[in-house]
Amino acid sequence: MAARQPRFNQAVLIDTTPLPASIPKVEEVGASSAPLMSAAYFIGARCKAFNDDYMMCKTEAHGRGEFECMKEGRKVTRCAASV
Repeated sequence: MAARQPRFNQAVLIDTTPLPASIPKVEEVGASSAPLMSAAYFIGARCKAFNDDYMMCKTEAHGRGEFECMKEGRKVTRCAASV
């Protein structure tokens, strides 16, 4: 295992391991569920291609694609933040 030590914040695990350079950096959307749900129609229409790529990657990985599909997931987050 890695030499890093996980930090716990109540029941949330904060992993301090940096992501590889091959995965693009992206800021989180930073909104609660209410504004995201109200904008879901517009986000879905604008980000459909990115979301389809992400879901196809997850399907092809048979549920084990968390790390393999992170690049596609970051593209979805970046697109949602641009709406």
